[in-house]
Amino acid sequence: MERAALYRRTLAPLMLATGLIGIVAAGIGLLVSGQTAASFLFLWLSTAVLASLVSVLIVRRQAITAKEPFSTPASRRVIGALYAPLCAGAMLTVPVALLLAHGRPAPAEVVLPPVMCVWMGFYGSGLNAAGQYSSRGVRLLGWGFIGAGALLATLHVGGYWLPKLDSRELWTNPHAIMGATFGGFHLVAAGYLYLTESRPPSL
Repeated sequence: MERAALYRRTLAPLMLATGLIGIVAAGIGLLVSGQTAASFLFLWLSTAVLASLVSVLIVRRQAITAKEPFSTPASRRVIGALYAPLCAGAMLTVPVALLLAHGRPAPAEVVLPPVMCVWMGFYGSGLNAAGQYSSRGVRLLGWGFIGAGALLATLHVGGYWLPKLDSRELWTNPHAIMGATFGGFHLVAAGYLYLTESRPPSL
């Protein structure tokens, strides 16, 4: 696990896997009709859990291959930095999902904007915190998510962005936005890391 905190060649497959999972989830969301705010939350919370499990499996496999310990002081620092922001985002989302699942429906254009902005803000904060123990690229990726969340919040408050689950316009479809951010941002980061993996990480 120490390699995940120190070397780009280990971070790259994590970013690639996470990006691909995000793109696939966005594709599923775009193809399935008749969705609700509750189904949106279920899909993307499930996607987050799957991406986390796959990342753990990748890091564990790399640690075994390199004959290194899975848990080290460096890896625990990274996990500790991610832990609070991710838990905060989940704790703010789960009550909303439970209310929607227990017969209290609400329009997607009311529920989804704050939820998506919270996700991006807290996830970006977690990446930025974890990046203090890894590389500048991870910190920049975190700021990218924070900026995207702030932009969506500003556009929504200004009346320029109203998410519609059945929209064919990618700009207004929340699945497309999630695919572009949680999928696309990670894929761009993976490409950058693969291209620069021969360089030493910027600590």
